[in-house]
Amino acid sequence: MGAVTLVVEDLVKTFHGPAGTVHAVDGVSFRLEPGETLGLVGESGCGKSTTARMLVRLVRPTSGRVLLDGTDVTRARGAELARLRRRMQMVFQDPSSSLDPRRTVAQTLGEVLAVHRLGRGADDRRSRVGELLEMVGLGASARHRYPHQLSGGQRQRVGIARALAVEPEVLVLDEPVSALDVSVRAEVMNLLVRLRRELGLSYVFISHDLGMVRHLSDRVAVMYLGRIAELGPWRPVSDEPRHPYTRALRDAVPVPDPVVEAEREVSALRGEVPDAVHPPAGCPFHPRCPHAAERCGSDVPALRTTVEAHLAACHYSEQLYGDDVP
Repeated sequence: MGAVTLVVEDLVKTFHGPAGTVHAVDGVSFRLEPGETLGLVGESGCGKSTTARMLVRLVRPTSGRVLLDGTDVTRARGAELARLRRRMQMVFQDPSSSLDPRRTVAQTLGEVLAVHRLGRGADDRRSRVGELLEMVGLGASARHRYPHQLSGGQRQRVGIARALAVEPEVLVLDEPVSALDVSVRAEVMNLLVRLRRELGLSYVFISHDLGMVRHLSDRVAVMYLGRIAELGPWRPVSDEPRHPYTRALRDAVPVPDPVVEAEREVSALRGEVPDAVHPPAGCPFHPRCPHAAERCGSDVPALRTTVEAHLAACHYSEQLYGDDVP
């Protein structure tokens, strides 16, 4: 597979309803390099899934651009959009709702090949279905089963196989293991690691769990109320966060040692996530931030570099954390 670069520029999405205008995504920008995994993490309702759907044009953005090797996905139409979708596929959170219950696994995968005109005929497509099932760790017997006859982990493997059927270069993974039992999450995560290595894939990996994201991601973007609060390599973002919200997410991940867990200091969040219909002025996090000052309620902080390749949208990042972050 060839190298591909994904560039997201100032992506905005608003939804209009009877209660008012919801600012779901508000100026999100990032870059995904070839073979890289970018983790997109945040609480429910922060705009992660809406961002994911805009990347593959399941949702049309209000403004902004998504560039796949220089081609604007947001403006593509017809055959050009179909070609771009072959290069960038999505794996959904709930495999039970994303698979057609009336189709067998073979029919589901075969339909993808037929729609994109892949394979020279029925025999060629049957052979390809077998290759895809083997690739995701499912046996030949799965080909004739319906989704209800499969476990949750098996259904998600089918979802991954469906995304891989068109030989994409980028996979957008929208919380791919959150609907699975804890016992099978590690198996699916290991599968994703292996596929990335063997196929040279790039991932946008979305999760609400910072601990889960760190195991797969090269870089992490932390979202809050439609905006990116922090962005950088996974280790400093996870271990040395430069934004109070990221620090609270890190502290929410339990430590397996009960002695350490009992003694460690935790940055507790106060209040609830503000209403996206009426977002707060200034920094969107300031109503819940333990360090908020007067400026935070009026000025929106820019996402700027705090240390090399590590960005945070906080007016007081340097004063709070300096160079030595515990």
